[in-house]
Amino acid sequence: MTEDAPRKPGGFRLIREKGTVRLILGFLALAAVWYGYTTVKVYRMQQIRWPALKPSPSGLTVIGLLDRDAPGRPRKYVAIEANHAWQVRRPDDAVDEEDADEWDAEERASYQPSSSVANRATSGKLVEVPELVATCPIVLTGRHFSGATMDSAYEPFRDTTYYRVHVQLTDEGRSRYWQFSRTHDEERLAFILDGAILTCPRMSHMDTASLTIEPIWVKADAERLAKALSGTR
Repeated sequence: MTEDAPRKPGGFRLIREKGTVRLILGFLALAAVWYGYTTVKVYRMQQIRWPALKPSPSGLTVIGLLDRDAPGRPRKYVAIEANHAWQVRRPDDAVDEEDADEWDAEERASYQPSSSVANRATSGKLVEVPELVATCPIVLTGRHFSGATMDSAYEPFRDTTYYRVHVQLTDEGRSRYWQFSRTHDEERLAFILDGAILTCPRMSHMDTASLTIEPIWVKADAERLAKALSGTR
């Protein structure tokens, strides 16, 4: 009995160590299962072919402006910010709809406007919201958002405050955004609410669990957008 007594603390320590190892292994197993589940889920969502969306006349509609040149496709519109408001115009170098069919594939592939032409966007024809909604791809609508919060930040160059809306997307919204941004990275989206353009942020092809819409210069516009995305308007 006297020889076994000193060994008890070591035995307890061994039991505790084994219990700790089991907990760690159990945690790692759960993490692996969760990672595998989310990976498969994301992959499936990325492969789904979604039907085309229809605009929401009395709610939120998010369209892709196609405002950057792509191989075989010149930019369609240019978003311009003036006096804290957004407007969309046709660039001087854009092809009118009635003339688009006259371009053959070779002409489209070789189309590369110079920077001087690209800078003349402000003289292009103003495009009204109904035409934008009718001619641009609809990327998201209000039902693809699951919540939103708003905060403010400071812009030192303009010496002013601007507002940001942080939004969460539904699974379908994440999938649609991911699929569209994959081929339209760095192009602008137009967030249209009740027939008015609130903001035109650039897309970024990244993790789409949540997005930040910025900058929004008018606080009332940011509040309206946050309420619409939260379903509380």
